[in-house]
Amino acid sequence: MHMDYSRNIQSYYNYLSSYTYISFDIFDTLIFRTVSDYRDIHRMVQRLYFELYGVMLDNYPVKRMNAEFTARSLRGVMDIDIDMIYDHLSEYTIQEKQRLMALEEKCELDNCIPNPLMADVCRLCYENGKKIVITTDMYLPRTVLHRILQKIKVKYDFLFISGEEGYTKRNGELFSVVLNKLSISPLDIIHIGDDMNNDIIMPKKKGISSLSRLINSTKPLSYLQTDRKNDLAVTHLNNFLQINYTNNVPLDSEHRIGYYVLGPLTVDFCQWVHIMKQEHNLKKLLFVAREGYFIKQVYEEMYPDEVDEIGYIRLNKNLLRLPLLSIGAPCEYFMRAKLWQKKYTWNLILDMLYITDYEGAKSYVTKHIGFTDFDMQIDCKELEEGKYDNILLLLFEYIKDKIVYQSQLFDEYISSLGLCSSKIGLVNNSINGSGQSMLTDFLSAKGKSCDIIGLQFFKSSNCERLLGDRCRAWLTENKRITRFSKMRFYSNCLLMEHLMFEPQGTSLYLCKKNSAVEVCCETPRTEKSDYARIAKIQQYALCFVKDYLNHICLPLEMAGFDIFYRMLCYPLYDDALLLCHLNDDDFGGDKKIANMKRPFHYKYLFSKDLPSDISWKEGYFTLKGLSQWSISLYLSWLKCLYTKNSILHIFKELKNSLLNGISE
Repeated sequence: MHMDYSRNIQSYYNYLSSYTYISFDIFDTLIFRTVSDYRDIHRMVQRLYFELYGVMLDNYPVKRMNAEFTARSLRGVMDIDIDMIYDHLSEYTIQEKQRLMALEEKCELDNCIPNPLMADVCRLCYENGKKIVITTDMYLPRTVLHRILQKIKVKYDFLFISGEEGYTKRNGELFSVVLNKLSISPLDIIHIGDDMNNDIIMPKKKGISSLSRLINSTKPLSYLQTDRKNDLAVTHLNNFLQINYTNNVPLDSEHRIGYYVLGPLTVDFCQWVHIMKQEHNLKKLLFVAREGYFIKQVYEEMYPDEVDEIGYIRLNKNLLRLPLLSIGAPCEYFMRAKLWQKKYTWNLILDMLYITDYEGAKSYVTKHIGFTDFDMQIDCKELEEGKYDNILLLLFEYIKDKIVYQSQLFDEYISSLGLCSSKIGLVNNSINGSGQSMLTDFLSAKGKSCDIIGLQFFKSSNCERLLGDRCRAWLTENKRITRFSKMRFYSNCLLMEHLMFEPQGTSLYLCKKNSAVEVCCETPRTEKSDYARIAKIQQYALCFVKDYLNHICLPLEMAGFDIFYRMLCYPLYDDALLLCHLNDDDFGGDKKIANMKRPFHYKYLFSKDLPSDISWKEGYFTLKGLSQWSISLYLSWLKCLYTKNSILHIFKELKNSLLNGISE
């Protein structure tokens, strides 16, 4: 349809050109409602009433429909308006009814999205001197319908509403009103609509030509499929997105991933962050680089009144590593700030300490203890067991001036952000809580008190152990989603982070410029080639945020997560192509999200651990041509494995508890 868009509009208009008056239906013709059922409007009104006035009007949707049924029964074949409906809600006060009616009218207005094909046909008719007639069966007042038509930029000459006239299209009598009031012949006018009876058959019975609306037809976006069909938040969001999708296809992967996936996910998360801010009485939110870059933009868009209570902090293991070495137990803190590497080289360890003079540092160690085997590879476990603590301590001694300086700068940096002056929410995608834990340890060692609550997507058992009630995790605490889906999200969190990154390398160390402490970042390498695509994805995601805020911005209640999760599991080919080829600059070597050069083997479908250069398995499988059924098989196998391990873990814990009880 879109490829021949202008031709279709023009040919459709040519069919109308012989008529002086062109009549249009409104709902599902000129506009679409972003609800599955018009009765969802009443559920929205109930929810908005509670948010605004703090009163939950139990059973309001049912009572509202009963009132409409009563009003229609009393009128017989005559139609009703909204005042007649609310007259039969006698159990509510006048003020309550006024508020409810205002909210219903707002919801009707805000839930409208234009049908661009018919809106353009209408505009073309108007520009060519046709008389535009709007003919609708509706109880809403003229003022609301006028604002709806203004919203979609449709100009008209006449507006006939069944609620005003008392007659409906349903029995054809509203068309008689149109003919009589305009004093025209049925041959002068044609009516366009979507309903076979009301818009096609009934006008013909009055001698009026009729025509079905134009509408884009496209397959539903697979990411919007859901089992939560009775959930208002889900159906509202998915209808909103599907109508937008239908109106905009074809579109590129950046548009689809940004507007339809990343935008809803981030709005969902930010709504939760806002609730946490209120629940914990947080005075300031600090969004942690680098994923915090985009989350902060979304939060500021959603809650503009809080911009003075929002900041941005660069905080990671690289930045913390040297300052932590100044507060005692340096080998322990070095390991807490280690990289996720199974094997280390001494050159990598020197890089972690920002030692550029390899030979000087190695000579210093050799001089003191005679160690010379710097070409060896070291198991991470050996480092954790303290086997090389003597060498590490010598390296720390070698850079002691740098450690002291970085500690001083870090102290200044966090003081400038007000970390110790009020209750802080630290918003990030931490999993293990190590950054927050090490930060509080540093502040404590400096004799500074702080009150920090981590606000993150997911937390591990290690994070629970380190932080306890000083950390809240959106997914971990949520009971709407399964443990398995939480673990799949956790396994692919690197992919999500890259979509949110700022166009800047990772933070490395602190420096002083013009008397101010600044964070020096790594010079981007392969990731730099992704910046334009990531910026485009983020731009589309922000477009969604703005559109949704101007719509009925209901709490998404994990509907945004659901969409992101479906993309993770069953990505469209073009989206997998873009995302699998994103670059990841890393201490251990630059890589892609998935190495597509690696040949596929069917054993991968039943392998717990795929090669490490395939971090997003489902994307890799999609690009290798596997069917959705095959990916479902892989996920089912993983789910069985996860369930088995969970049961074994429970039995192990139970066994340990019993043994501890016996020993006591």
